[in-house]
Amino acid sequence: MRAGLKYASMAALAFAIQPTLAYAQDDVERIQEQAEDEVFTQQQVVVTGSAIRGTPEDAALPVNVYSAEDLQLQGSPSALQFARELPQSGPTSGEANYFGGAELTGSPSFNLRGLGADKTLTLLNGRRMSENLSNIPGIAIGRTEVLKDGAAVIYGADAVGGVVNFITREGFTGFETTGNYMHVDGSDGEWDMGFIAGWGEGDTNFYIAAEWEHRSRLETEDRDWALVPYTENPTPWSFLTNLTGYLPQNTSFGIGNLNSFLNDFTQDSCESVGGVYATDQTVTPVCLYNYASYYNLVEDQDIYRVYSQFDTVINENMNLHADFSYGQVDVPRVFGSPSLPTTQGPATTTGATFQYFVPSSNPYVAEFAARTGWDQSALFGLTDRYSAFLVRPFAHNGNPVMGRGEGFGSAASVSNQVWRMSAGIDGTLGDFFGRFSDIGYDVAVTYNSARSTNTNPDYLGYRLQEALNGFGGPNCVAADLDSSQLGTQNPAAAGQNGCLWFNPFASSFAQQPELGLANPNYVPGAENPDELVAWLFDERRDESTTESITFDAVFDGVLPVELPGGTIGWAVGAQGRMVEYREFVPSELYNGATPCAWPVGQRPLPNGHPDFNGCTANEPGPYGFFGTNTPDYFDQQSYSFFAETNLPLTDDINVQAAVRREEFSGGLGATVYKVSGKWQLTDELAIRGSYGTNFQAPPISLAPGNIANLVRSYTVANGAWLAASTVTQAGVQPEEAESWNIGAIWQSDGFASDHDLTIIVDYFDIHTMGEIGEIAPHNFIADAVFDPNDGIDLCSHPLINRVEFNGGCVQGTTTPADLNRVTTDFGNGSDQFTSGFDYQINYSFPIGAADASFGLTGTSITELMTSARVLDGFQVTPDDDRLGYLNFSSVGFSAPKHRINAFFNYNRGDHNARLTARYVSGLTDERGGVDPVGIIPGSAPPYTADEFVGPFTRGNEIDSTLTFDFTYVYDLNDNLRLTGSMQNILDEEPPFVRAEFGYDPRMGVNALGRTIEVGFKYTY
Repeated sequence: MRAGLKYASMAALAFAIQPTLAYAQDDVERIQEQAEDEVFTQQQVVVTGSAIRGTPEDAALPVNVYSAEDLQLQGSPSALQFARELPQSGPTSGEANYFGGAELTGSPSFNLRGLGADKTLTLLNGRRMSENLSNIPGIAIGRTEVLKDGAAVIYGADAVGGVVNFITREGFTGFETTGNYMHVDGSDGEWDMGFIAGWGEGDTNFYIAAEWEHRSRLETEDRDWALVPYTENPTPWSFLTNLTGYLPQNTSFGIGNLNSFLNDFTQDSCESVGGVYATDQTVTPVCLYNYASYYNLVEDQDIYRVYSQFDTVINENMNLHADFSYGQVDVPRVFGSPSLPTTQGPATTTGATFQYFVPSSNPYVAEFAARTGWDQSALFGLTDRYSAFLVRPFAHNGNPVMGRGEGFGSAASVSNQVWRMSAGIDGTLGDFFGRFSDIGYDVAVTYNSARSTNTNPDYLGYRLQEALNGFGGPNCVAADLDSSQLGTQNPAAAGQNGCLWFNPFASSFAQQPELGLANPNYVPGAENPDELVAWLFDERRDESTTESITFDAVFDGVLPVELPGGTIGWAVGAQGRMVEYREFVPSELYNGATPCAWPVGQRPLPNGHPDFNGCTANEPGPYGFFGTNTPDYFDQQSYSFFAETNLPLTDDINVQAAVRREEFSGGLGATVYKVSGKWQLTDELAIRGSYGTNFQAPPISLAPGNIANLVRSYTVANGAWLAASTVTQAGVQPEEAESWNIGAIWQSDGFASDHDLTIIVDYFDIHTMGEIGEIAPHNFIADAVFDPNDGIDLCSHPLINRVEFNGGCVQGTTTPADLNRVTTDFGNGSDQFTSGFDYQINYSFPIGAADASFGLTGTSITELMTSARVLDGFQVTPDDDRLGYLNFSSVGFSAPKHRINAFFNYNRGDHNARLTARYVSGLTDERGGVDPVGIIPGSAPPYTADEFVGPFTRGNEIDSTLTFDFTYVYDLNDNLRLTGSMQNILDEEPPFVRAEFGYDPRMGVNALGRTIEVGFKYTY
């Protein structure tokens, strides 16, 4: 199934694994030879990184080139594979599961140097395109060029980490079709189909290409390593479940709590539904549940891509090029937990605890009270309600309706669409301009549009409380007799006239549905109706659109100045860009029109205000877990000018220099420059180097004072996902960056005259300054506040105002278990330093009547450092060495020291075989080991070591990975090519990572295991 992606990726990803390698001048010559049968007009090959056409001195820049043929010979990797497995790439979102970046499922983007996808500029035929790679049919790509160096001086903002430029096929005529199927154990497999058809072999050519790609669902239960005991991986286990503790209370007479907690489970009943009984997580025993069984490792998805291209020669001095592309990614169900836990609720208190209560009139209370041994008539029969400690409406019980018939989790959805249109003319000025006739020009207008439509359901807290009170369901008709109080006040109407009761207790479900584990406390007939469950949720639909129009104009030529190495080349250009971002949020529950927990009668007030009713100043909204999303509109304009020159100082020494000035709306701007050069010391040895500055524009969505409500995983809370907020600072400036490279290139015959050897080594150093983002990650703030070794009292910590607890902070009493929300600022933060080596070896030689070749490409990072993070005058973290760590606080952004890909290729006539190896070095989980948390077989504190079920068997070292793939290609005749691949030959499991699925979905070995793929390409 990857051929579509595979080709599209191939192109679009073409920067991936086996480099076609490297010496830019030789790559150009090779590509020109390969493309001779497709050229329909005077094609000029331009190496990415320079605006001066036809200059072989582009070899001064570290550019890797990947042709479509190269990628076919290595099994046509998918776009996601290429982007993730490229040695120069960092962690990559786009894997088809919730924790791989749900909204980017099927929509990967490049992340060169691990600096972030926003710092890698993606081009199509040298023009800007969306970061999302979903709109490029791989079958239309001729080659992909990857510039592993900052290039803002040539292309403008956002090229800090490098540039990926997809070059489409030129002058294609005829018809070509491809198809691939990949067998994946445990799923229905993955497949793709594509075609390209072209007409015109003269001055005019038109072709159209299309692809369809499908991935099938792979459940976590189908991989043993994804569902492991709590003692091995506590991350996907949560103490926030539907089985909770309740306090019997009296409110009528103000007596308050009548007893300690009544728990809706015992150790036996908890373990019967797959839970873990733990007694020291909170103030009451809890029944941990593993939510991973409700998620999937791969979700069903379909990707559609269309591309068309038109080229014509208008006259001898003018050529016209126009192209159109469209891509769509549909993921109808991205499964998650049956419901998310409570981070806020409808009660008039902050925090997550005691947000819901069950009145004694709820018909399901009697069974619960009897089962727990509570006599409701005790203490003069004053029990009038049961206050829930922590609530998650659906957990062990699954969700009977939100999976839409295909699972028992709550299903989000993703639909991403990408459009692109570009048209331009190029040529030379011609005789009309006299002595300027040979000056070249290239003028184009490019339109990009990316639309993302997502849903991610969450339950509405006020509806849940209404249903607990007997006023639930879409058809409930009940008059509110006292509007001064929250909720419907009409006891006689509860459960009448279409109003439904919600049963929160263990009696409501028959089994843990994903694992088929029977619930001993189930009472037939006590289930919650499907219509009631569906009514509790809002889909939280959000549609965002980003559109841009870019105008480019470049002129280039030579000066009438002769240097010892030749004439001086030059280029000047200008670019104007307009970007617009807008959101559409249809639900008034989600779009900010309902800022508080209840839809009417609330307003934000300080917690100490006498009329405070649970709606805090950050306006959390009516959802149990997520916040609201007020629709935004932003626009940004920029214009820039640049100049570049090429100086052939001697036959062996060439220098290039360029400068650019870019201005943004809002008074922001930057000037950047770059100098690069190459010195051919001998026939075999050349050295090259570059130094330049780059910049990253502030995000278009940047709005000072804006508050975003998020969720984050916190180390101090054992990885629990809790509330988080960010507040955007005023005065944010563009990021700046400095980078330099120096390298050596060796080319010779190798060990014999008919051998070819190329060795390239480059050292790179990148320093980004004032990176735009969270000044200090939420997790770092939580770690700092709860640091037991800093000598600071918790409740007087300098950052304590950025932390909310379930209740106020009480010195000596408040613990991480009380953590509810952390707030940080968004703006110009710390600096980042990264440096290391890229290295490549290619060696080809004959073996009898066959040809063989060996290739290796790798990146070894020597430094990855973040400067100290300071917030509110407090140093949250000192200089932070991130190299070789999982970097959990960055949401699992792995930073391995070494990534190496190698291959051996054997070709004889119509047969080609290739063995590929990929290596990623191991990591250290900076969180350290995990202490057992008291899975107690019937004992009570204080605990001794032998009372634990067992120590955690997984340490904090993450293994390295080494996998092997094999691809065989057979050209049956001039028209038909057959391909067979076995990937991950040894069926290596991903190295264990203390994450939700037990592996890192952004890097390294994927979740598929050993796969077998077959495919064909037919041309006529």
